[in-house]
Amino acid sequence: MSSKDSVEREALFGILPVMRGERQFGLKDFILVNIGFGIAAWSFLIGGYTGSVLPAGTAVAVILFGNAIPVLLICGLAKFFARYGVDTFIGARASLGYQGSNIFLVIFAIINLGWMTMASFMLGESATLLVGAFDGPDWLTSRTVGAPIFAVGAFLVAWLIAYRGPVAIKLFNSVGVPTMFLIIVGLIVYILGVEGLGAALAAEPAAPYPDYTRSLVSAIEWNVGLGFSWVAYFGQWSRLANTERTAVWGSFLGWGVLLNVAAILGALTALLVGQHDPAKWMIAAGGPVFGVFGLLLLVLANLTSATILVYSQGISMKTMFPNWSWRAAIATTLPAMLLMLTPAFYDRYTTFLSYISFIMAAFGAVLVVDLVLMKRYRVDLASLYRKPAGGSVNWAAYASVVGGGLFYFWTYNPVADTAGPLFTYITAGIPTFFLTGAVYWGLKKLMGAETAPAADIAPVRE
Repeated sequence: MSSKDSVEREALFGILPVMRGERQFGLKDFILVNIGFGIAAWSFLIGGYTGSVLPAGTAVAVILFGNAIPVLLICGLAKFFARYGVDTFIGARASLGYQGSNIFLVIFAIINLGWMTMASFMLGESATLLVGAFDGPDWLTSRTVGAPIFAVGAFLVAWLIAYRGPVAIKLFNSVGVPTMFLIIVGLIVYILGVEGLGAALAAEPAAPYPDYTRSLVSAIEWNVGLGFSWVAYFGQWSRLANTERTAVWGSFLGWGVLLNVAAILGALTALLVGQHDPAKWMIAAGGPVFGVFGLLLLVLANLTSATILVYSQGISMKTMFPNWSWRAAIATTLPAMLLMLTPAFYDRYTTFLSYISFIMAAFGAVLVVDLVLMKRYRVDLASLYRKPAGGSVNWAAYASVVGGGLFYFWTYNPVADTAGPLFTYITAGIPTFFLTGAVYWGLKKLMGAETAPAADIAPVRE
């Protein structure tokens, strides 16, 4: 079967609801899939940043809180997508409207460019350090020249692999996931066997804010951003869970709890090494031999992460716009290369997370309030596939998202990294979730919203 036929089949599989007999994942498998997708460059990097501003005990608590609470707040979406077996952006039509869900897809695609950049540029930095370890030319060891060259080159390799279709998934499962686990094992050996846990617990953060409270709330905000980022991914995976319980518990344990293993190891390593960037840990932690091996693992891990991100975006575009060619669908990822031309975007990872915090917290709030609290998981499945004349946008949802964004920026300005009057007391992302949800609830009640009719398929339950 050609790659074109494979992509067409997978896009069709994404469009149609997944029936009970097609569900592949029990709880164990589902947790492993979520861990495999969740533990990547972003997990180690968020741990590194957290460990750079907070001591070990507080950093661990912040990572657990910042990731677990947002995932817990949005876990009801896992039950919804498991019940109807639909992709995120098809299911979101029940809440955002037919065209409104397309807008959400565009926003997701823009954000996804950032995730691709993080994985690719970390690979680029790792490659420059490898070149330096073998006394390569100076220009290839530079963050401003060598790292962008390697990052863009690696992204193009990832793009070509993803272009071949489902081979991207096979590469991710066979190479990417085992590589990530090897990196985790290496960090555990370094922390416990080489330096000792006591040294990590006693280490001081390398770059804290002048005020401890500000370090604490900023680190919470970064982790909350990563926690809420999973909103757009629930449908892609939960639709394959064999029960609703599997989808909910698998999502929470995978993304809200076990993903934190990588982030916590990242925080402890950052405290010991004095660097937040995982690419710079390897030589410092592993020495000239094991450090080079660690860098090679990091290169492989980030290449497979970039590949799966490219493929995921392409298949989402192909699913929502079936008439598009696979080349056009996957070409929507190419603008990510612009963000890789300098280290600027990579170095603003925490700013990127803050934007995600308000965007995905706001959309997550609307979806949870609408689908879980108001509709109580009851939607007309057929209506998700009927395009209304002229399209449709749930303007109450988008008005609520805008209101949540205004509140977020009043509370915290991520561009200037300046705190508003409430930030050091309540942070911004989680309050934005509750405020957006309350505004949406109020608007819908004022508009006389009614509960949707019951589903026209038998839901997949326990």
